[in-house]
Amino acid sequence: MLGKGELPMSVETARAEVRLGVLALAWPAIIENILHMGVGIADVVMVGKLGKEAIASVDLANTLVHFSLAVFAAITVGTTALVARHTGAKEWDEAREIARQSIKLLVLMALVLGAGGVMFGERLIRLMMVLDSSPDGRVVLLGGQYLKIVSYASPFSLGVLGINAVLRGAGDTKTPMIVTGIANVLNIILNYVFIFGMGVIPPMGVPGAALASAISRTVGGVLALWVLFSERCPVNLRITDDYRWNSAVLKRIVGVGAPAAMEQVIMRGGQLGYGLIVAGLGTVAMASHAVSLTAESLSYMPGFGFALAATTLVGQGLGAERPDLAEQSGLVAARSAASIMGLLGIALFLFPQQLVGLFTKDPQVIELASVCLRIVAVSQPALAVVMVMAGALRGAGDTRRVMVVTVAGIWGVRLTLAYFLSYGLGWGLVGAYLAMIADLFLRSALLYRSFSMGHWKTLKL
Repeated sequence: MLGKGELPMSVETARAEVRLGVLALAWPAIIENILHMGVGIADVVMVGKLGKEAIASVDLANTLVHFSLAVFAAITVGTTALVARHTGAKEWDEAREIARQSIKLLVLMALVLGAGGVMFGERLIRLMMVLDSSPDGRVVLLGGQYLKIVSYASPFSLGVLGINAVLRGAGDTKTPMIVTGIANVLNIILNYVFIFGMGVIPPMGVPGAALASAISRTVGGVLALWVLFSERCPVNLRITDDYRWNSAVLKRIVGVGAPAAMEQVIMRGGQLGYGLIVAGLGTVAMASHAVSLTAESLSYMPGFGFALAATTLVGQGLGAERPDLAEQSGLVAARSAASIMGLLGIALFLFPQQLVGLFTKDPQVIELASVCLRIVAVSQPALAVVMVMAGALRGAGDTRRVMVVTVAGIWGVRLTLAYFLSYGLGWGLVGAYLAMIADLFLRSALLYRSFSMGHWKTLKL
């Protein structure tokens, strides 16, 4: 990224710089997210050997975990946007103050949220199956056990979100990749040991998968904290720093992030409602949903990487008073993600049974999940645009616009249409998936138009 107010040597030089900048930040983030998804994939593959009830229980628990992450968006999104602005303007002390305040608040929130998961795990899982007239007691029991165990690791697994937000805002996407890689390798090893047993360790099944995830996430959190206090961190903290609460800084962080938190609450709430609709369709539908989404996750990892690159580069570009480069960064990231995910979507469409077969051997689940995977394969370019354009607008601090679009797509289209198609017309899980891709195409068009209009270039944070 060019310095504050610096002019490019030529248009071609500027374009080349943008492409290299996007790729330099995107590829570690892509690998990090592939590694991060490895935790979920490892759980589904190994737990899948225990039966469809085990798959459904882990999916329900993780749906609640992902919903809980919504409350942290107010901090992480605001942190990344503000750190990017200050690093783009070479204001390092201000970036460090943002980091201190955000991480303290995140850890405090994680303690409260983790306590809730420990105390009310099984009750929360039972609520997830409210639309099922005869809920599977084994799914409720296993899901509650899983949620309770992973909740113990909340301060570390959720606190690391703040550290990663700081690092990405400063342009460091490699460190989160390395930390995630270490945690994932550890998780896969512990999964095998705790799920199936080894030596003096008895087989634990689903609780073993939860224990493996909790330990690996805790190790990842400790490593990330160590990096934050080391000299390798671009905005490293020190023990001797001033850690008193700074209301003015907190107000800035929450001011940028509050709409993002609302967006996440709306989106996760919509996904939770979508999960309730799926849960009401029975255990086979729940397991098929879990397996098809896990298989699809292999495709949308590039979207995460390019979205993070767009967030950082748009924020840094505005901080350096270069809105032209900020705009080019967002557009290049969106087009790159759409191209790659479109190709991966073709693979999902052509080989659904082979991919689904990696996660389960249940013939009913394979048949239904394969149909669903073909449906979502069509929407991969649209999903890429949604992810990257939302990331670019967040990097500029235009979180309110993303929130409005999310309301329109998730609640205006996905939920209402999913219920109508699944229950009203009796199309089941296939109807729910058709509603999902309708939502993605709508949001991709709205977000691309919002970014192209350029209102975000004049926002003051």
